Amino acid sequence: MGGGCTSKAALMFLVLGLAVLPSTLATNYVVGDSAGWNLGVDFVAWVSSKTFNVQDTLHFEFTSPHTVAVVDQSAYLTCDASHPIINDVSGSFTFTLTATGVYSFISAWDGDCNAGLSMQLVVA
Repeated sequence: MGGGCTSKAALMFLVLGLAVLPSTLATNYVVGDSAGWNLGVDFVAWVSSKTFNVQDTLHFEFTSPHTVAVVDQSAYLTCDASHPIINDVSGSFTFTLTATGVYSFISAWDGDCNAGLSMQLVVA
C-alpha cells in the first residue's frame, strides 16, 4: 500500500509541475516578423495575432532614421516622442515585458508615428 501513496504523490507533483511550467517559459517575438519595425506593417494585426506574457521579449529590427521609443499612453495617442521612457536608435533593440499592463511604442523620427510606425500591446 505504501507504494501507492508514493506513486500518487509523485503523480501529483508531476501534474502540479507541468501546470506551472508554461507560465515560466518566455516567448521571444520579432516585431513585425520578417518585415521588422518599418512603415507599411500592420502592427494592429501583428499584435492581435499574439498573446503577450510577463517576461516575453520584443526584438525590434529597423534602419535609420527610424527609432523605437517606449512611451506612455498619452504620448502614444498623440505621437509625442519628446519625453520617451526609452528611445533606441541602434537598429536592433530588445525589450522585456516585465509586468502586466499596457506597453506603447512609437518611432520618434519626424512623421513616422503618424504614418503608422507605432504599436500598443497588453500584457495580461
